Amino acid sequence: MKDYNSIKVKEREDGISILTFNRPESLNAINFELTHEMIDYLNSLENNLAIRVLILTGEGRGFSSGLDLKESQIALKPAKKIPEEYSRYEYLFAKDKIKRNIVAQKILSEVMILLRKIPQPVIAAVNGVAYGGGLGFALASDIRIAGESAKFCNAFINIGVSGADMGSSYWLPRLIGFSRAAEFMYTGRAMDAQEADKIGLVSRVVADNKLLEEAIAVAQQIIGKSPMGVRFTKDALNANVDAQSLESAIKLENRSQVICLNTKDLLEGVFSVLEKRKPNYDEW
Repeated sequence: MKDYNSIKVKEREDGISILTFNRPESLNAINFELTHEMIDYLNSLENNLAIRVLILTGEGRGFSSGLDLKESQIALKPAKKIPEEYSRYEYLFAKDKIKRNIVAQKILSEVMILLRKIPQPVIAAVNGVAYGGGLGFALASDIRIAGESAKFCNAFINIGVSGADMGSSYWLPRLIGFSRAAEFMYTGRAMDAQEADKIGLVSRVVADNKLLEEAIAVAQQIIGKSPMGVRFTKDALNANVDAQSLESAIKLENRSQVICLNTKDLLEGVFSVLEKRKPNYDEW
């Protein structure tokens, strides 16, 4: 596994990987380096059989405060003013500002797509602020667990751009309903953990000092299930959130079940229940 700077990755022997945003001095604001490092690591997970669940969290007092506004100014300036330390990001040197912004936007939004594309369920353990792109990371996760200090804000609208960014206009109406999503996105107001729990944006709220422990406990419950069964469950959730009909959703589920019914995991799952023991699934 590579060494990273703006993220920390801990791959545990039990199949849980903990990815920590590692820019605590800026409340884990999203810079170019963090974005590229996340893309690199998430791409490495797609065919990784050893890692079964990914947990996202933030170092220090915040999950992620969103885009690093100081660094993002580089994409708005003429290419000749870009500092040398950013030379590895070739797209920043395009003379046309629109071209620079198109590529920068595409690269940042790729993280959200990869969080859905990888087969591992993703748990966001939200400590402190999850603003802007940080909210996007949380929304793209499968499960959101909030610490008592968590605050959520669709902050894009507050800096003079569209409030629809990083998948927020896709996920928020599905998670909390159109009216709540519209109010949240138009106003750019912050939402605390208790409100987020009440409206279903998060699955639960726990004490800050128990947050990672709770996320690991949920991850361990998932790891106790069939690896193929969990993967097909995520596939079905991804596909059927936009299913055209109940019939099309069930057809996908049926195909997945036929595959699972013909694996040895089925026998292990059935007999572990009958024998009242924990299942022991081999890597598939």
